[in-house]
Parts: sequence; structure tokens; C-alpha cells
Amino acid sequence: MTAEDRIHIALLVALGAANLAICARGPVEPSSTAFAEPPVELSRPDLDGAIQRLERWLARERTQASPGITSELALQGLGPSADDRARPERWLARLLGTNDPATLLAMASPGPDRQRLLTALVILLEAGVPLDRPLPGSAEKSPALTNLQQLVDRALDSAAPRAAQAALDPSELDLMSFAVLGGMKQYQGRLAEQTQQALTRLDRQQRDDARPRVGQLDRAQLEQWAKDWRAEPGTERSSDRDLRWSAAVFRATAVLADEELEPQARRQLNRLLLAYPSERALYRHLLGTARHAAERTRIELAAVEHLGRLEEALYSAHLSFRRSSQRTPAAATAEVMRLAARDLIDQLQKLTPDDPEAAPSDDTEARQARLRAAVQALRGLRTARVAG
Repeated sequence: MTAEDRIHIALLVALGAANLAICARGPVEPSSTAFAEPPVELSRPDLDGAIQRLERWLARERTQASPGITSELALQGLGPSADDRARPERWLARLLGTNDPATLLAMASPGPDRQRLLTALVILLEAGVPLDRPLPGSAEKSPALTNLQQLVDRALDSAAPRAAQAALDPSELDLMSFAVLGGMKQYQGRLAEQTQQALTRLDRQQRDDARPRVGQLDRAQLEQWAKDWRAEPGTERSSDRDLRWSAAVFRATAVLADEELEPQARRQLNRLLLAYPSERALYRHLLGTARHAAERTRIELAAVEHLGRLEEALYSAHLSFRRSSQRTPAAATAEVMRLAARDLIDQLQKLTPDDPEAAPSDDTEARQARLRAAVQALRGLRTARVAG
């Protein structure tokens, strides 16, 4: 029996345990088909339809938003157009509000705008824009910035004093991965070092996690998780940070093709696969015990964002561990990707309605939270296509 077979069997056991744990606490009243029991896989038409609806919704939000973070989030979700890929300075202007060389170089330095630049560059390179793509008009204003590679180089060099530490943000690790993949081999050693540190940190966090293993779910544990979930401060949950780091280290492992990193990365993938049933049970429990409408919406948005990040992390793991002839993920990975996509779609419909008249009347903060969830959902669903 292969490791993948063992994971597949463990998932079936864990999903059954999650069902028993939920049934043990009595009836719940989740919204419509939220985290339906038993889990139902989706069809490809359902997946493609959900992606198209999300793209329409984000495009509409983009046209209605004034310049600022709301517009920026919608643009991130839609990604660069063909014209943006041919003329990356236009994408930088659309996303960052400027393509002035001096301003871009200043954003590459440590400061509040650096994260925005890292995100913009990662999205461009992820879309296949080559590093040597010129930035027209920049040479006349600044000889130090004539193409995309020089801007990437400046953004990564500005973090050089932190080379002995783990990257402060997964976006930095992602940018380094794309840089090495594009031929900037001077960053390969640093990428390997920071990937190893990130994997070690994920290992340590998992060892400190008090969650029970497969088959040990019960009502008391679910209630404790729900209490901890509600008490967690900040807008980004620790589980989502772990998923962001997981996606980044899987991509870096794929780029480095380092056999010494692979065992740790595979352990992290196995943990994500085995955690899915208990996390699914947690969100169902949270929805069934939501105390008021605002809390229910917060849980729904958190679930959507979490599932989108999970899909992206599993897709990155597939890229890291696939063999040359393997076009789809291994069985256990593909199964979780399909089930998570079904859960995600079930949550999306009322959060991003097609009819503008049905849209919630959000304040600015709530609208941005909805957009962040929608952007991550779209990224996740696009990657879920690979699962068949």
C-alpha cells in the first residue's frame, strides 16, 4: 500500500468521524447546503459556471469601485489582461496607481507600499510575463529601471539584510521562486535557505497543535475549537497564514527540485489533507451555532477564503510532486480539491450574487472583506480545475 493509498483511507475514516461528531451534538441549522453531509463532489460544469460568475461579479465590482483598496482587490482577482501582459507597466499603473520609475523603485524599498508591489509582481510573473519584458518609457526617466527584472531585483535586494531569517511574507518567497525560475540564479541559495526555514517552522507549529488526530473528533473538541476560532484576533487567521506559507514552500520546492526538501514538504501536504475533515466539521459547527447574522456572514467569508487558500496550496503541492507524465494530482489530493471546491461553491452564491439588487448593503470594511474572500475563491477555483 502506497503512502497516497494510506492517506486516501485515512480521509474516508476522518470524514466519517466528522459526520459522527456533528450528529452527536444534535441538529444544526446551517445555511442551505453549507458543508453538506455527506460531502458531495462537484461536476466540471458546476466549477466552470462558478468561475464565470465570480469573474463577472469581480468585473462589476471593479467598475463600481473608486480608486483605492477595493478597486485594487478586484483587479488582483481578475488578473492581468493580455494587454497588461504585453505591457506590464500598464498593469503596474492599474494596480498600484503609478508606473513612474522613481516611485516604483521607492516602493521596492522597505516600507508600507512594498507588500503591494510584491503582490503586483508575483501576479505578473505568475501570469507568464517574462522577466526581460521592457518597461517602455522607463529608460528615459531612470536607467536603473528598463525592464521587469530590474524591478524584481530591487525588490528582492531590499530584503537582503534579512537573508539569515525566514522571509517575512510568503509573497517574498513567491517572488524569489519566480525569479529563480526565470533565470535569476543568484537568489537560488537564499530561496533554498528560506524555504528550509519556513518548512521547519511549519513542522514546529504542527507539533504544537493540540488538535486530535483522525477518528478522535467529538462534540467537546468542536466546541473548544469554535471558542478558540471566535477568540482569535486580527483579520488573517493563523490557519490561513499556514496555508499561504504552505503554498509558497510547495512552489519553492518545485522550483528548487531539492530532494532534501521534499520529505518535509510531503509531510506538510499530508497534514493539510488529513486536516480537511476536521476543519470542515469546525466550519459546519460554527455555522450551526452562529449567534447573529453578522457573525454568520463573518464565518461564511472566512470559510470561503480558507477553502480558496487550501485549493491553491494543494495545487502548488501537485506542481511540486508530480512526475513528468502526471497531469492530474494524486488521488487523495484530487479528492480533497474536488470536495473543497464543492463546499466553496455552496458558500459563494449568496455572498457574490449575480443580481446587483441582491447584493448586501456593506460598509467599506465589509465590502473589502467580501472582495478578499471572492478573490481568494477565484484563485482557488481556477486551480481546482486540475483535479478533474
